[in-house]
Amino acid sequence: MTWRPMKYLLEGELDNTRPGRVIGWLRFAGLEETVTVDLEGDFDRDVRGGKLVLSGCYEGTAMEAEDQMEGFALQQTGLTGNMTAGLAPESYTPYPYIEWLSDRNERVVLMPEANQVKFIPAVPAPPVPNDLRKDATVVRGMKLLTKALRRRLPPLYAQDGKGGHAVAYVKFFTPDSGWTWYGVEYDGEDTFFGLACGFEKELGYFSLSELESARGPMGLPIERDLYWEPKTLSEIAPELFADRESERSAG
Repeated sequence: MTWRPMKYLLEGELDNTRPGRVIGWLRFAGLEETVTVDLEGDFDRDVRGGKLVLSGCYEGTAMEAEDQMEGFALQQTGLTGNMTAGLAPESYTPYPYIEWLSDRNERVVLMPEANQVKFIPAVPAPPVPNDLRKDATVVRGMKLLTKALRRRLPPLYAQDGKGGHAVAYVKFFTPDSGWTWYGVEYDGEDTFFGLACGFEKELGYFSLSELESARGPMGLPIERDLYWEPKTLSEIAPELFADRESERSAG
């Protein structure tokens, strides 16, 4: 069976900024609760690594929507199929086409019009700038990640969907410039997901090895804030999450 619920879609967002995974949410007429999406796989190449914001406008009756959406799982898990916005380089189709193989509903297909899909490319966390990179003449830095912190930091993806409520457990900074990194999740080896504050404030990935080798403009190594107490991302950078919090409050 193939579900084609596009007619009843009101709004939603699908996110492929983490390789190998598509997460998000969808609201449909006929369903009181928001549908969550957590799929294994990636978008097609025209939109891979970014986000798709979807919109719709149902004009039928509530009774029809409730009848047609009955049985549609509120938690959509499974595997991605073709997921494209129909952009160049052309992939599966020259028009938007979103498909997944659902654990609960077999095959699901959404075919929005081009004006119902907005593609948002991924904005990676900024790399350590050139003037903060390794200089062999400077002193060795402190130990940036202790065994205790390694045990405390959640693994990658553990705080998915929390938005501004995700907690940063560790803070790194350059004592001779204004760069700061907040670690939210850690893969246990080298990769963090968190917040980087430099020229801009951005969420993304950064590596422990790069932090360990970087030096500031005065040759000083990056340090860990020894007095840091875990805080939520919305406490650290409320401006990044103000719109989402306003939407939740309005809802």
